[in-house]
Amino acid sequence: MEPTHDQKYQILTSIREGKAITEEEAHWAVRSGYAQFGEDGDIDLTQKGRAAYDNNQLD
Repeated sequence: MEPTHDQKYQILTSIREGKAITEEEAHWAVRSGYAQFGEDGDIDLTQKGRAAYDNNQLD
């Protein structure tokens, strides 16, 4: 199921703040190009993800 706009923004907020998210949420963010996994398994926002977060504009 596709997250709602508010859920998407909350996922990006959690990633930005280093809070825990579910595996499903992480995979959605990576598939959408908003986040990427690091070598150590961490997740961080991509440039697209940071721009979407800053402008509150999600696809």
